[in-house]
Amino acid sequence: MISSFRSEWVPLLRPRFLFGTVSAVAAVAALGAMLTIFSAGSTDFDGDPVTVAMLAAPSGISEGLEAVTILLGVVALSVTAATLAGEYSRGTLRNQLVAQPHRLRLLAGKVLALAVFVVGVVLAAAVVAVALSFALAPVKGIPTDQWASLSGLAALGKSLVNVSLGSLGYAVVGALAAVVLRSPAAAIAVGLAYALPVEMLVSRIYSPAAGWLPMHLMEIFSVGGTGYATPYLQAGVRVGVFCAVAALLTALMFRRRDVTA
Repeated sequence: MISSFRSEWVPLLRPRFLFGTVSAVAAVAALGAMLTIFSAGSTDFDGDPVTVAMLAAPSGISEGLEAVTILLGVVALSVTAATLAGEYSRGTLRNQLVAQPHRLRLLAGKVLALAVFVVGVVLAAAVVAVALSFALAPVKGIPTDQWASLSGLAALGKSLVNVSLGSLGYAVVGALAAVVLRSPAAAIAVGLAYALPVEMLVSRIYSPAAGWLPMHLMEIFSVGGTGYATPYLQAGVRVGVFCAVAALLTALMFRRRDVTA
């Protein structure tokens, strides 16, 4: 497992892959911070009013990060799906299984490395979003005293945990898609198709389903339940059950399916 964990970092830390991922995350985080700060005095994309007082509260420090939780989840899903499925399509997984015939240990090491990488991506996004929020706040006359208080730091810490866990949920979907489809392009396409348009259409056609759709629940959990009908803890339990089932299916398929390439 340890050797698998270490070897998984080789493709993750390749300059082109790492630079592309970090650049995308930084751009997403910057977008979230700018849209959040400049929405003060108007309404957000859901039509809810955004006031200076709301953003000046301790929780305002994490608003920019929470505004782009779906996009961060998309990055997590794409990275996981591309990495795991790529090993099937390139034929490297077969060689790894020769060195480590215990498939579940091999998978555990890979998944652990990807989980650490996803959390690192969220932390990088948080740094960009928070720094830019502090820089832009004076432009809209938003006081930042409460952001740097103990309450503000606690709110930021809670937000980091929520967003990280939500992004890991997306990564679980990416891992399942990778093991099922074994093609990076197909795994990413199917994963994103389900996460975005499919769930959106289902929830619009039958609104009660929104409280049970996995990706929608991950979004609720990532933002702490704010503004949603489904309670935070309830969303967390449902996400946990979904991820456990998805992880079990991933492990069973990884262990039992033949690797022919």
